[in-house]
Amino acid sequence: MAALIVSMLLSVVSVIVLLFAKEWIERLFFRWKDIPFLHVVNVLIAGGIVAASYYTFSDIGVQLAKIKWTEQFLYVYAGAIEIVLPMYIFGYWFVRKRKEREKKYTRSKDKKVLYI
Repeated sequence: MAALIVSMLLSVVSVIVLLFAKEWIERLFFRWKDIPFLHVVNVLIAGGIVAASYYTFSDIGVQLAKIKWTEQFLYVYAGAIEIVLPMYIFGYWFVRKRKEREKKYTRSKDKKVLYI
């Protein structure tokens, strides 16, 4: 049970951090263009983080002793992707809504808020 709780906390934190990293990379290298490949990479990285934490903290190696450890990890990784993907989609939707709200307003050099 502790492994599941730690994995869930890490999945939420990793999704948030990876979404902000994606936004920073797009702003720095691609001039605010949305790059779909970065979404795929973020989901795979977050899935890897969650799978590694769950595999480390649980006794799944003992329960699946007849299977090689690479296959054990791939089973856990597939389950982690299924858990992370809905969280990532919701997080991206939330970040996108926040961006749309910010685009309506801008600040001038004298710190006044201007409506666009």
